[in-house]
Amino acid sequence: MKKVFYSLLKSLVLTVTLSHFLPLHGQEETLRIPMTTEDAKNKYSTISMQRTSVHDPSIVYDEGSRLYYVFGSHMATAKTRDLQNWTGVSFPWGTVDTDGTITSNVAPADAFHTHQTRKITIHGETVDFGNFDAAAWNCALPGTGTNGEEIPWTVDGNMWAPDIIYNPVSGKWCQYLSLNGPQWNSCIILLTADRIEGPYVYQGPVIFSGFCSDTDERISFHKTDLELVVGKQSSLPARYKQEKWGDYWPHAIDPCVFYDEDGTLWMSYGSWSGGIYILQLDPNTGLRDYNVTYTGDFDTKGANVTSDPYFGKKIAGGRYVSGEGSYIEHIGNHYYLFMSYGGLEPNGGYEMRVFRSSRPDGPYKDMNGTAAIFTSWKLNYGPNADTRGEKLLGAYNHWGFMNLGERAQGHNSVLAAEDGRTYLVYHTKFNDGTAGHQVRVHQLFLNRSGWPVAAPFEFHGETTGDRQIASSQRFDSKEIAGRYHVLTHPYGQNHAAYEEAAPTEILLREDGKVEGAYSGTWKIYDGNSYITLNLNGTVYEGVVTEQQMEPTTIKAICFTACGDNGTNVWGYRMKDEYALAYTLNTTTMPVKDNRYVSRNIDLYGLEKEINVNAKWESDTPDVVSHTGRYNPAGLTEDVPVQLSCELSCGAYFWTDTFHVTARKESLPDGDWLGGIKAYYDFDREPFVNAYDYTQTAKLLSQGGNNIPSLEKDSLRNGSILHQYFGASGYCSYTQMPNPLRNERLEGMTVSLWVKRTDDIPWDAIWSFYNPAANTRLYLTGNSYVGFNNGTDWFDINHPGSIISERIPVGKWSLVTLTVSRTEGCCIYVNGNRIRDVEYVGYCNGSDITDAKDFDYNKVMDFIQSCPNFYLGYGSFWGSVDVRMDDLILYNRALEATDVRALNTMSNRVTDFSTGEGGSSVEPVRHHGDRTMKSVYDLSGRPVKEMKKGIYIIEGRKVMCLTLRDSICHKACKPRNRNGEKPAPKDAGECSPYDNGENIPATMPH
Repeated sequence: MKKVFYSLLKSLVLTVTLSHFLPLHGQEETLRIPMTTEDAKNKYSTISMQRTSVHDPSIVYDEGSRLYYVFGSHMATAKTRDLQNWTGVSFPWGTVDTDGTITSNVAPADAFHTHQTRKITIHGETVDFGNFDAAAWNCALPGTGTNGEEIPWTVDGNMWAPDIIYNPVSGKWCQYLSLNGPQWNSCIILLTADRIEGPYVYQGPVIFSGFCSDTDERISFHKTDLELVVGKQSSLPARYKQEKWGDYWPHAIDPCVFYDEDGTLWMSYGSWSGGIYILQLDPNTGLRDYNVTYTGDFDTKGANVTSDPYFGKKIAGGRYVSGEGSYIEHIGNHYYLFMSYGGLEPNGGYEMRVFRSSRPDGPYKDMNGTAAIFTSWKLNYGPNADTRGEKLLGAYNHWGFMNLGERAQGHNSVLAAEDGRTYLVYHTKFNDGTAGHQVRVHQLFLNRSGWPVAAPFEFHGETTGDRQIASSQRFDSKEIAGRYHVLTHPYGQNHAAYEEAAPTEILLREDGKVEGAYSGTWKIYDGNSYITLNLNGTVYEGVVTEQQMEPTTIKAICFTACGDNGTNVWGYRMKDEYALAYTLNTTTMPVKDNRYVSRNIDLYGLEKEINVNAKWESDTPDVVSHTGRYNPAGLTEDVPVQLSCELSCGAYFWTDTFHVTARKESLPDGDWLGGIKAYYDFDREPFVNAYDYTQTAKLLSQGGNNIPSLEKDSLRNGSILHQYFGASGYCSYTQMPNPLRNERLEGMTVSLWVKRTDDIPWDAIWSFYNPAANTRLYLTGNSYVGFNNGTDWFDINHPGSIISERIPVGKWSLVTLTVSRTEGCCIYVNGNRIRDVEYVGYCNGSDITDAKDFDYNKVMDFIQSCPNFYLGYGSFWGSVDVRMDDLILYNRALEATDVRALNTMSNRVTDFSTGEGGSSVEPVRHHGDRTMKSVYDLSGRPVKEMKKGIYIIEGRKVMCLTLRDSICHKACKPRNRNGEKPAPKDAGECSPYDNGENIPATMPH
């Protein structure tokens, strides 16, 4: 009869399934495009990019060769044709012989002594330029060794951050190079070449710094060009006699040379110290324009000086606030000043900030009108930092296919190309424990308000530029709508702790609303590709574009936007066909043909790209449900099951069918019901202990954090509980009465399903905790168990000693902890005991390192006196972001066989709201032949001999756990075959149906 029933059920399911795919009469058929597994394999490819390591990269385009070059510190150079694949280049220094020929490959120590420029013009008068030995100036003072000793300074290793530009007047490639000295005795020099790859010959100095003494001949101002600027001086002007030079004056390194829109040649320079300054250059010589004068305001402003006759005009920084690597580029209608704040080490907090002005020499301000100049010292990077300047991007990880965090990005250059595209070029370091670095190139776009935003992925030949963004609408709102990976680049990252931004998910709904990790609104504009997003109250203006996701040819719809608070946000979603193909190429299907099913199958747990939808259908849902729930109750033989899967994204879809066999019912050894004192299924509020209706759980939070919430999960039946992350004092947690209080306990067990969101090892999953006495027993995601009663304590798997992945991130695991007075603590994950544990503690006045040396009477005495049990609260830290389900507390320590049985039954449809010892359970005793004649299996057949299993006795559903004393336990509040529960009733009320009455003895229940 049961096989006939399943055949009818299969026919019904097949009819329903086919009708699902057929359009209704008169209804327009939605376009659907099938994709095969082979189609997916051929949809995209993986690419390999030839990287380069150039620190402080300055980009320039050579029109003759149609190549892009980056020049960086320590003579590092590379070239590329596509801004993606780089080839290293070595260029030489040169000197000019007496006959005018150039000697190439000159050593750095010999290349900067004698310059070629002999005459300059000052206020229309031609004068001798003299000779300025740049190498001697650079090496005039000693450096400091690791032990504080003086060491000789050399040019090698101190040639920093050059900038390259072509001068059409002289017809030369001009390299402006920093020679960095140990005590501000630095200079920026000009070298020129006929070819971009050199050799470069020293033409003369542009600016000196560090001439702070009238008595130290090594750094005398007479060895600089100061007097060519301010006239002959009998002594060093008083304003420069500063023992702490950097508190007042700029450091002559990090040049940026550019032509403004009127053809005037400028150079900005400086690093930390007295700030960033700007000078006009002579387009004929490429050196300083000695015909241009600057006023000085040191006498009235002191350290807040903004202009000086020698150094020029201050445009940013000052007061020794961080800031270096200035780069100025005209884009659209403004000049943009890019700077790098923070230290350049991987944990130094390096990050790019942006200001703009209508003039090349400022004033430069951010979107809030805050000046780039500081008038007092402020920390402007890292936690609690000053937030002036648009932050383009910061340390981040797990973006797209990234598996190594990038950080300390900066010392960038920018190229506004003739093709209408603008490129941001910078070096990045990595979160890999080294100081290694590579060049990155991203496109820059201007948003509607004229602020630059960086493309979320590297440049891969995309052709969209600002002209196309402003004049054409690439995607309509329906195409843009969907789920996005989104990444914000906040101020205040903890660089010392290697903090990284990581992506979350949002949904851009077609109606203009935003849901997910952020809430708010979004909109686009007709006729262009601009977008506005309001995310949690921050308004972001940006652009929408298509990009390729390295290191593949996968195409994605992306947005990048700058907020009204100066931070940037990125978002992307793979285009539909790529998302489906990527899912098919990377996911492992949860079932295979011709396999046996003996536990729940996580059909919807397959890893898939967002916006890809999965749909499963079972032809025998009474045995294996559409969500993969396995229900063998009453099966006396194995049953074939067909599972059909459809994956779809937009118009694209893929289908397949799997044939499996569901195992007949077999109950495990072990007692998984005896001793239950509390069971919470979290299916609906209020959360009531199924074994004591007077006990209910409370959803709480501290400090304004999120209160735990209910969510749906395909594998778990009904709802699950989502607890949110919170630091100490900001916990998201659930409180419930301790069901073991006042029990005479020899042992206890806590078991629940856990799905971790992150790998934080410290925060509590659950605890017995008494805040008044500050005593606790807790478990964290590190499988870390901690106990502390104020005097005695132990730590099992303390994160400071071991990082454990036994409770995995992103997967459901049944986590069980048992404690007994005699056996101590045992930790189980999915029925398997964790044996390799780290143990330390203190008991009865002695340090211990062996679990057997602790007195677990102290633990059990605490548990039976503790007033409350908590989820997400009670450790010494905070609450963990985690999903939970099916919490069970026992008044005994389960044996290993019991835990394995619990794991088996938890992986099939099982009603844990019935069991031994709970107020809902009543033992049923059977006497003589009358009882046996009224016993049936779940197929309605009489039973002659009872074994462990589920039966119908006098119309009641009964689970027989043991034949001792011929006692079986009545099942209260039964579920249907797929584990669904009857509608809730008032606490304490139990209907006749709940008590198993009026169930026909010949019908399976």
